[in-house]
This record gives sequence, C-alpha cells and structure tokens, in this order.
Amino acid sequence: MRIVSSKEMKELEKKAINDFGIDSLILMERAGVSTVEVLWNELEKLSKYSYLVFCGPGNNGGDGLVIARELLNYTEAVKVVFIDDFVTEEAKKNFEVYKSFGGEVIKISKENILEVPKLLGNSDVVIDAIFGTGLSKIVEGIYAEIIDYINLYSKFTVSVDIPTGVSADTARVLGTAIKADLTVTFEYPKVGHFLFPGRALTGKLKVVKIGIPKILGAIYPCDKLLLTKSYFEVPKRLKESNKSTYGKVIVIGGSENYIGAPLLSVLGALRAGVGRVYIAGNNKVVVNAVNYEPGIIPITIDFTENSLYEIEKVLDPNTVVVIGPGLGRREEISEFVKKVFENVNVPIIVDADGIYYLSRFKDEILFKEKVVITPHPGEFAKFMEMKISEVKYNYKLVKEAAERYNLVIALKDVTTIISDGESIYFNLTGNSSLSKGGSGDILSGVIAGFVAQNHEVLNGVLTGIYTMGLAAEMYKYEGRNFVSEILDYLPKAITEVIK
Repeated sequence: MRIVSSKEMKELEKKAINDFGIDSLILMERAGVSTVEVLWNELEKLSKYSYLVFCGPGNNGGDGLVIARELLNYTEAVKVVFIDDFVTEEAKKNFEVYKSFGGEVIKISKENILEVPKLLGNSDVVIDAIFGTGLSKIVEGIYAEIIDYINLYSKFTVSVDIPTGVSADTARVLGTAIKADLTVTFEYPKVGHFLFPGRALTGKLKVVKIGIPKILGAIYPCDKLLLTKSYFEVPKRLKESNKSTYGKVIVIGGSENYIGAPLLSVLGALRAGVGRVYIAGNNKVVVNAVNYEPGIIPITIDFTENSLYEIEKVLDPNTVVVIGPGLGRREEISEFVKKVFENVNVPIIVDADGIYYLSRFKDEILFKEKVVITPHPGEFAKFMEMKISEVKYNYKLVKEAAERYNLVIALKDVTTIISDGESIYFNLTGNSSLSKGGSGDILSGVIAGFVAQNHEVLNGVLTGIYTMGLAAEMYKYEGRNFVSEILDYLPKAITEVIK
C-alpha cells in the first residue's frame, strides 16, 4: 500500500480537480459520507448515539460539516462546535448547507470555553475535524485547551484524516494532539499514521476512497510503501532438491563474552530455510554452536588477516555472509573486518558490532555486492555521526544514507524503516517480544537465509523483517519469552506469508 506525505496528497487532489475536472466539493462530500459509512460499520446503529463535531476553519472542518449533516439523517443529537470562522470556500459552503438542514452550531471562545467539558460529557461520539494533514504549526491557545478537554472527557473519538496535532509527515506532536480511538483517512494513509507517537494516537485506522482517479495514483511518483506480504515471495521448497538448492550462510562473530549471539544468527538462517550454515569464530564460540546444533559447520578463526582465507575457501555465488553478532569492539580485529568488506564478493548482512566497524571505514570502501545493515537508532546515530533524536524514525535520512553508501538499511524500531536508496518501506509487524537482547542477531540470520535462497537482497530483507515480526506476534504471552523461543514461531509465520 502506498503512503503519502501531506504535500503529495495535496498534489493528488489538485490534479484530480484540475486535470480530471472533479469538483473539490465532490471530494469533500465523498470524504464526509465515507466517514459516516465507517462509523456505521463500527457503531452499527448510528441513531443510538449523540455526536459532537469539532470543526476547524479549513477543509478538515469542511469534512466535519459534511459528516455532521449526514449524521442528521440518523439522529437529531448532532452539534457542531467551531472556534474561528470558516476560511475556505468549500467549508463556508458546507457550513451554510449544514445550517439549512437545521443543524445546531456552537461557537467557542475564551469566554465560554468551560462549556466544552459539559458538551463532551453529554456526547457519546466526538468527531475531530479541527486540523488535518496540512498542519505545520504548533497547536496552542484555545485549540490546545479544547484538545486537552477532548482527551480527558471524550468517550469515543474519531479523527478525520489524522488526529489534530499530529504531523502527517513526521508523526510528531505539534504542541498537543488528539488521542483518537478511530481515524478515517482519505485515499492513502499518511506517514504520520505509522511512525510514533502518531501511530499510538491514530487508534484504529481506516482508509477510504474519495474519488481520486486510480490512474492518477498509478502515475504519480511515490517512494513510500507500507510493507505487506504482497511485496515479496518466500522461497519455495522443491520436491527434487538438496542442501545446495537452498544456499549457504556464514556467520562471522562471537567473542569471549558473547558466545551465543552468532549461534542465534545461524539458527535464524536455518529457520528461514537455508541449506547449509557455517559459524566462524574462536574455539569457544564454534564449540558452543556445534554442541547445540551438530548440523552447524565450524570454522575456527583468530580474526587475523590469515583468517579470511579460511572463510574464502567455502564461499560460492550462493553464499551470504553475516558479520557482527557478538563480535565485540576490539582494535586488533578491525583490520580483519575491513578485509572482509574489501574482499568478500557476496551479499553481506551487517549487525551489531559489525556496524560499529563499518562506520569507521564506510567512506573508503566501494562494495562489490549489496551490503545490508540492520541498526537500531543508537547504532544508526553512531554510523551517521548524529544524535539519536536526529535519526529516530527519520525515513528521509534512511533513504539518503542507503543511496549514498549503496546499502540496504533497515532501521529497527517499533515501526521499522527499510530503504535501498530508491524506495522506503514501513514495517508494522512485531511487538515487545522482540525487545530483548539477541532478537537482532536472529533477524540478521533470518534475512541472510532468505537472501541465500532467492538471491535478491531487498526481497530477503523485507521478507525477513516481516516474518520475524509475525513470529513475535504469535507468542501468546507478549514479552514473557526467551529470545530463542521466537525461532520456534518462525516456520508458522513463514507459512502465513506463503498463504
């Protein structure tokens, strides 16, 4: 599903009006009517409820006026509340139409602001049509007071297009914001619906069509996509096959203090379906791995330049390398890590301390094959030499960095952002069962396993992230798991994606 910015949505509406001759009042009418249809589906008998519709002065308020007028067809218990006079022609027109239907209006000012809690207390459903996706300034003054009252006293809040106060482009709260139970947005979801804190404030999201021509949506450039299983294909298991059919993964990692991390990566690759797995590390690391799963092939190395030869001996075109899990930050292995990036001509998945090393020489290397990094915000901040607040949920930066360094970047968070430098994908699967040390190690192995099987790097990254999130959601007691238990749910999650 496409995701748009406020500017892109405005441009689509403009083209629909100017290039296709669709009247702006028709778009507003369809927005309002479609919202009432959603309410019907959610609440069923609309006549059972009373409604309080808060309208801003612009077209979001105009949408609210259409909603209020439509609700009058079901009940007389509808009131429109507004603060400033309506400023757009569409909103002015619908205000007059609403009043001609006998609709009740209440204008709020500083003098009667205390009427708002009383109105809210006597209403079942609140419609937030104050400010829509075009909001770019801080919400303050009487509007901020009203938002606070709504959040405190509303029984059920429905936001029109996006909760008032949430930036459609960054999901940040502009001063204060509505906390909606349900948000009805038009034609395409907005970025602010999927990143935090906007995602938490959106509540249940419904996307409705309002008449933007389908052909217009197809030809208008868009680089932002909501990740669904339609974007990738899980490698098939063939009846006539052997271990070489499903590729090979080599995990380089581990240290004296972190012997389990590379094992988790190897197990993730196996759960993804890869044919052969190797673990390259010190003796303690490889012995621990083979004792747990005898099918793992050990490569004992001391992380000197000569160690690279041991790894190169088992490389072939169907191999994917994972580097970083449990590696530790030791100056004496820095040169070895650099040599891996310079000489290994297969896809490399970089996680944890591998990202730390790569950040030190990222401007020196021209990668021969696609390299994937899977940082959390702290690691990405160090990679980009920026503050965490500057990189967190910064999807534009993820795309720019991926293009600049010829990487696929998966910025791990509650909403994970993935980019290959051309498109940006937002993944919503997963929960706090992944908020544990070691889950990133599993993910790097899962990604490598999928890449090794289908040989398409971006596809493998998207598949791995989506299925790992599904696996976490399948664990019955969220967050009460051993990190290794997620591995047991991966086959079921993969089966879900195949359906």
